[in-house]
Amino acid sequence: MSDDQHLSRVERRKRELEREQAQLNEQARHETIHHQTNEEDLERSESGKQEEATQGEHPFLHRADEQSSEPKKTARDIRKSKRKPKLTLPFGTKRKSKPRRDERREPRRQTREPERNHVKHEAVAPKGKPRRRKWKGKLLLVMLLLLIGVGYLATRPVTFLVMGSDARVGESLSGSRTDSLQLMEFVPRSRTVQNVSIPRDTYTAIPCEPDREGDKITHAFAYGGADCTVGAVEGLTETSVDGQVVITFETFMELIDLVGGVNVTATHSFSEKGFNQTYEYTEGVSYAMDGDMALAYARHRKTDTDGARSNRQTEVMSAVADKLASPTGWTKIPATYRFMKDEMGLEMNPLQMASIGMTMVLQPQVDKLQIEGEDAYIDNIYYYQPTEASVQAIRDALDLTVWGTVR
Repeated sequence: MSDDQHLSRVERRKRELEREQAQLNEQARHETIHHQTNEEDLERSESGKQEEATQGEHPFLHRADEQSSEPKKTARDIRKSKRKPKLTLPFGTKRKSKPRRDERREPRRQTREPERNHVKHEAVAPKGKPRRRKWKGKLLLVMLLLLIGVGYLATRPVTFLVMGSDARVGESLSGSRTDSLQLMEFVPRSRTVQNVSIPRDTYTAIPCEPDREGDKITHAFAYGGADCTVGAVEGLTETSVDGQVVITFETFMELIDLVGGVNVTATHSFSEKGFNQTYEYTEGVSYAMDGDMALAYARHRKTDTDGARSNRQTEVMSAVADKLASPTGWTKIPATYRFMKDEMGLEMNPLQMASIGMTMVLQPQVDKLQIEGEDAYIDNIYYYQPTEASVQAIRDALDLTVWGTVR
């Protein structure tokens, strides 16, 4: 009885082992099928990558590679299926499905990134335009304000003193006297020029002679040069002098020849000896004058007054300005400026030059004024004593606003 029970237990154990072996075989078969599907997915993903990397290759060559790889896959699968199943649990296998999905998505991300960058670039580009426009607008505004400021400064009245020295050709300015003095005020906005002639013997205070009450204004240049003369004129007229120039006989002739001569209509009939010849002038006749002829015309005073001589000097200088203001004389302006700066002691800034040039281009009305007075002798020395009414009238005429009106 015990043997039968023993045999029955053996049979039962055998049957249990057979059932366990069948379960293990079934699990091994399932694992093999699952492993094969995983490897096929992996190979498909790798083949997809190779197809994307080698899109330019010939399709038939690619098919041949696939066909050649298929037998190897089946042989390997057959060998794996013949192996004995291992007694391992199914949860011991590792799956790589997530990395495969990431690898499959990477090419799509790479292809989309340039499009996103392009879209961002297009979105950012319009933002730069308003900034450029704002920057350009600010620059234009600044330039407009500068032009307005320069235009305002260039249209302010400018006073200019012309000192004519009596130094002969080859003589030095040191110790010479002023043969003529002309104070001119240019007002561009009203297109007017106030031309004040100051006689050389005018009795007034001299800054460089503090010990004396007054002296002839022509002596100011002999004692203190151009600066002392400017101070004397400013004290007499109560006007600030903005620019100045000193003219000698020699520089006067060179200036006329530099601009190519001037055209002047004679306002008086007379004859005057120049350095080259004697010239005859008839009132109302226009003459094309060179430097020597213009100097003879400007310095004559034997048959005329000192005021008339100053007027003739103004006519010659106005003719020079008209010559430079004409289109044919524009090219001579730089050379003329350098000559006056180096040889005639010109003191004037660019804005003052612009104001004078603008006034002359507009063909202004020239108001000729002269200090009136009477002859006087002090310590047996002749002086020209100006009247208070005449001096006050000159001061009022020079005290103008930017519009040319009296203050």
